[in-house]
Amino acid sequence: MRVLALLLAVKAACVLLVSSLTGTVAVNNSGRWWGIVNVASSGNLLTNSKNVQLVLDPSLALLNRRQRKLIRQNPGILHAIAAGLHTAIKECKWQFRNRRWNCPTTHSPNIFGKIVNRGCRETAFVFAITSAGVTHAVARSCSEGTIESCTCDYRRRGPGGPDWHWGGCSDNVEFGRMFGREFVDSSERGRDLRYLTNLHNNEAGRMTVASEMQQECKCHGMSGSCTVRTCWMRLPSFRVVGDFLKDRFDGASRVVYANKGSNRASHRADPRHLEPENPAHKLPSARDLVYFEKSPNFCSYNGKTGTHGTSGRTCNSSSPSLDGCELLCCGRGYKTRMEQVTERCHCTFHWCCHVSCLNCTSTQTVHQCL
Repeated sequence: MRVLALLLAVKAACVLLVSSLTGTVAVNNSGRWWGIVNVASSGNLLTNSKNVQLVLDPSLALLNRRQRKLIRQNPGILHAIAAGLHTAIKECKWQFRNRRWNCPTTHSPNIFGKIVNRGCRETAFVFAITSAGVTHAVARSCSEGTIESCTCDYRRRGPGGPDWHWGGCSDNVEFGRMFGREFVDSSERGRDLRYLTNLHNNEAGRMTVASEMQQECKCHGMSGSCTVRTCWMRLPSFRVVGDFLKDRFDGASRVVYANKGSNRASHRADPRHLEPENPAHKLPSARDLVYFEKSPNFCSYNGKTGTHGTSGRTCNSSSPSLDGCELLCCGRGYKTRMEQVTERCHCTFHWCCHVSCLNCTSTQTVHQCL
């Protein structure tokens, strides 16, 4: 028995050592909190006297202790988190609608499937877009007054230029970033390559939201003249955020785990950091996405990697791009069928106040991958 126990201990130590060196952990709880999108129902929420959603029932194990504490400290913020996740998932699906990997999701707590356990480009995008979604939704909710612990961002006040001044209600992106860093990053554990890449991509998502803030102004003056303008900072549309992160996905940097060496003055080792796998490449910026392993083959179903394959996907037979049948179907070919589609048409507005439409049926050609 002692020999068996010793062998099991050695095996466990080896697994931990390999995990720390490669960053590939068998069990990964990163992003577990995403599952609140599927379980945040009226039966799982506590509300205050104003019927504002406050906290998840503590019996739910999707959030860690730190995350539950943050939700209790910020009444009303759970609704913003869930809304941000919904927006992020919707944007992810739209950005990859014509790719072999089309951001599939499930109704289980592990909402993005096994791709989260990898360290590929797609993993990087998932972490960045969900982090951005939380920051974006929380910042907007602050300015809308639905979170008790934050308001508009009033840091910019007074004159801003010769004919305009700061005023109005700026979206509180700083609170969104701060809360997002505390809430989202708290689900990461360890000091391995996966930990560093996930934190980097989380921050890239938040920084994208903050860097794309736009100035909006309202004119004041006699007879509609624009003698003076009042200006504030407004969040970008989430489509702008998604487009930017998609560009970063296409140019993502493959990185390795590096150590800066020791600091002799303090007798402590400097924190490990990410470096390009190719020494000839420049260091990734804070807004770049990073990954550390090649993407799996998304052409065919594979239960081990969690890929769904492209069989049955609709493709464009006349397109040479990624949505074309040749590329999307991975050379397997496609089948063609005719489909009748009924749509509303010839709509007429009647005073007052309704719209009447006819139903028009047309025949469309649909191509599906074999």
